[in-house]
Amino acid sequence: MKEWSKWTEDEYCLLINCRELSPLWALLADRTQSSDPEVWATKIPAFTELIERWARLKFVQLYAGLEWPPPHVSGQKVPDDDVPAVLSDPESWQCLDNPTRVITVSLSERDFSELEEGM
Repeated sequence: MKEWSKWTEDEYCLLINCRELSPLWALLADRTQSSDPEVWATKIPAFTELIERWARLKFVQLYAGLEWPPPHVSGQKVPDDDVPAVLSDPESWQCLDNPTRVITVSLSERDFSELEEGM
């Protein structure tokens, strides 16, 4: 397993947010330590790439639902083929008072102990 000290801040933040079943906007808020959606937007490309890669490797998965947390309330797993489209939709990353859907990041079937450098 990759040593914790060698994880990037983005990787570590994603892991913690997966364990917490966080909505995508909360991942951005945690990483930037900001409440400003314009600041959050600067991290969307990096997290899109990381989530897509880790989803392909079965370390993370996305859920979509009507409210938070989707896996336990009203959500369904986002099919693997739909992950890029969901991540490219700006609404997936927004914190809205009355969302039409909430996208949550979660741990998947592979254990992070399998994660090696360079994956």
